[in-house]
Amino acid sequence: MSGFSSTLSRSIGPSVLGVASREMDELFDRLFASGGNGKTKPWWPPMSVWEEGDHYHLELDLPGLANDDIEVTFEEGRLKIAASRTRPESEERSYLHDERHWGDFSRLVSIPDSVDPESIEADYQNGVLHLLLKKRSEVLPKRIKINAK
Repeated sequence: MSGFSSTLSRSIGPSVLGVASREMDELFDRLFASGGNGKTKPWWPPMSVWEEGDHYHLELDLPGLANDDIEVTFEEGRLKIAASRTRPESEERSYLHDERHWGDFSRLVSIPDSVDPESIEADYQNGVLHLLLKKRSEVLPKRIKINAK
């Protein structure tokens, strides 16, 4: 998984500098989103990535979204996962406290060359988006037959 792992660590890894940069981005986005009126909060869903045999798996938590609200595209070696969650508009609702996130999000994930882009599958169930990325057959280990003489 070295290619995928190093690619991910550069784009979304947990390095101290990366976390600090992301937190600063979130702070600026919160301050300036929707003109600063607080109606929307930018959000980034948590993601898990793992390798299993000849596949990579990505899962993102996207509660409260319909299948049609989510867009997944692959271009130039990157997966783009995007969605928008709209705050329920109600004249009667006056929030005392609100930690839920609203608005648009977009997340780019660099994919290693070992993945076959034609094989990418996406399923959405119970608020979890699961992406299955199959490795190219030519990068998988191949057993060499030994001829007996």
